[in-house]
Amino acid sequence: MEIVHVKRKVVKNKKKGDNAQPQEPLIGSAATHKLLRAYLHDAVALTKGKSKGEAKRILKDYFEKTDKKALLESADALDVVKAKEKKLEDKTAGAGLREKANYLSDADIANFSDIVAIGMTAVAITMTAPLASQNPSALSSTLMTALGAYGITQVGKHVLGEFAASKTPEEKKSAAEYANAKHALLALKMLKKELEAPVKAAEKAKRKEEVAQLFAAGYGQPSGGLIQAATLRNQKAGR
Repeated sequence: MEIVHVKRKVVKNKKKGDNAQPQEPLIGSAATHKLLRAYLHDAVALTKGKSKGEAKRILKDYFEKTDKKALLESADALDVVKAKEKKLEDKTAGAGLREKANYLSDADIANFSDIVAIGMTAVAITMTAPLASQNPSALSSTLMTALGAYGITQVGKHVLGEFAASKTPEEKKSAAEYANAKHALLALKMLKKELEAPVKAAEKAKRKEEVAQLFAAGYGQPSGGLIQAATLRNQKAGR
């Protein structure tokens, strides 16, 4: 009987990090990323611990006054901003309902004493306590849906805040990270709007020029507007 020698495959010990997921290719230049990081760092630092309303006012003022010339003049700035915006949108979309409700109600920032004084929050808490004890996330979802449909009133905001407020250091940290990401997104959207303005203006000018050329070629109507494709077909057919 022939003896077949099977060569065993020697498996080498994998180095730490061998199973790590490959990093996404860097969009844009390192210089532009550095400029954007500095811009976002200051934006988040200025709005840390602030309410949504305060953060929006602060960021508007920051955007108007900060030196962003180099960033705006970077050829790849818009691509880099869009890539960062996508990452932050994915991050905030994956956050828990408590973090979202916390941010929506400014729960870790607001002062509930005024609303408690007139007893409205106490009444609301009594009504919703059973659901809160069984499933806090479900309660947050229910309140967020209702408030989203009817708008955030002062009473509704405080009621939501009572349940969404951070109870532990871990929850507080998670809520703060979510708020920072939302503030960074707002700062990015301001920057994106500024970067897109020349592009949109050029596209608008191009469309205007194309329309003028169509009118010059006889495709305009006396009443205004362009002759539609169906009308053109009928004219060519002699109808």
